Amino acid sequence: MAGEWEPVLVGEIAESVSDTHLRAQAKLVFLNTSDVLLGKVLHRTYSDVRNWPGQAKKSICRDDILFSEIRPANGRWAFIDFNAEDFVVSTKLMVIRPRTNRVVPRFLYHFLTSAKTTGWLQHLAESRSGTFPQITFDQVAELELELPPLGAQEGIAKFLDCIDSKIEVSRRMNETLEAMARALFKSWFVDFDPVRAKAEGRNPNLPTPLAALFPDSFEGSPLGEIPMGWGVRTIGDLADIVGGSTPSTTEPTYWDGGTCAWATPKDLAGLSVPVLLDTERRITGAGLAQIGSGLLPKGTVLLSSRAPIGYLAIAEVPVAVNQGFVAMRPKAEISNLFLLFWASVAHDEIVSRANGSTFLEISKANFRPIPIVKPSPGVMQAFEHLARPMYERIVECARESRMLTALRDALLPKLISGELRLTEVAAVSS
Repeated sequence: MAGEWEPVLVGEIAESVSDTHLRAQAKLVFLNTSDVLLGKVLHRTYSDVRNWPGQAKKSICRDDILFSEIRPANGRWAFIDFNAEDFVVSTKLMVIRPRTNRVVPRFLYHFLTSAKTTGWLQHLAESRSGTFPQITFDQVAELELELPPLGAQEGIAKFLDCIDSKIEVSRRMNETLEAMARALFKSWFVDFDPVRAKAEGRNPNLPTPLAALFPDSFEGSPLGEIPMGWGVRTIGDLADIVGGSTPSTTEPTYWDGGTCAWATPKDLAGLSVPVLLDTERRITGAGLAQIGSGLLPKGTVLLSSRAPIGYLAIAEVPVAVNQGFVAMRPKAEISNLFLLFWASVAHDEIVSRANGSTFLEISKANFRPIPIVKPSPGVMQAFEHLARPMYERIVECARESRMLTALRDALLPKLISGELRLTEVAAVSS
């Protein structure tokens, strides 16, 4: 690359700051490592400083980068893009302050949070003896990068910020759509709002054909009062309940070159929406033959059955699963969205039926008999009709975010290192 790119160490263009906050107010905002994630500050709630833990000490300011010392690859970092006089952070968060005469803060932020950098820092953390994988700023300071002129840094940072902004827009859209679908489920199938309104002589605020699907009275049931004509069934009546297993990991023919998606609860742990688009590992046809439930069809609802119980997603690809799941294949005329939201609402009931000495696990045998209120076919169909477009948009946004994330992760190290110039990216894009 051209000579204007200068090799530097992070310690030459940034410093670790440990200024103690004066705490001049009775209430301020405290940020622990769990309060930052993937660039964002997760709350701005004021609390009484007298109740704070001992590690609540450091002051921060605009353009600082917060970076957790513990498990650096876990995404516990944030960029401070606001006035932060009232914020105090934990001593477990490094406060990295860019020297703005040398580096654009967002450029340094993108370098420090790139997959390559965080992967290396995680390696260093795991090489250290101690209770937790941990790093120090001295290790961060030794990281080397190619530093372009400030103008080029600004352009690269803005380009990467633009991609991040598009990902954030999709995330917020999905958050709103999921909340709308959950609210609809709760209104119809938990609170029974349309039925209650009709029973009390009130307008259910639904189109007349839709309102007509709901009864205007309740009847007794083992689960208490439920809408007249609806019934109490078991989850096993509404879906085929199956599990999975793990093919021998010492048999290469089960894994090498595998093309069948194979899910573990870890694949669901990081999902921002309950949509499974892919899996970390794949198995071969020979490996698939070792799993009794085989390849589950697209649309199967997956529930992690242990460690922890409760991760949920709808498989958007045919998938095999390991032993950490209860999988629900909806029966005829049963909406998988109905099952998804029911499982979320029924979490406490599901956990109450789990057992185990090392960790709680809900078995298929204990899961199948869980009672569930089954609505009339017309109401089930109406819910599916209203919720499906929301869910399909969620899937669309999830795919877009996945594509943008892959694009950012591919371009970021090349742009930061100077291997690829922004003008070249723009030329290809146009």
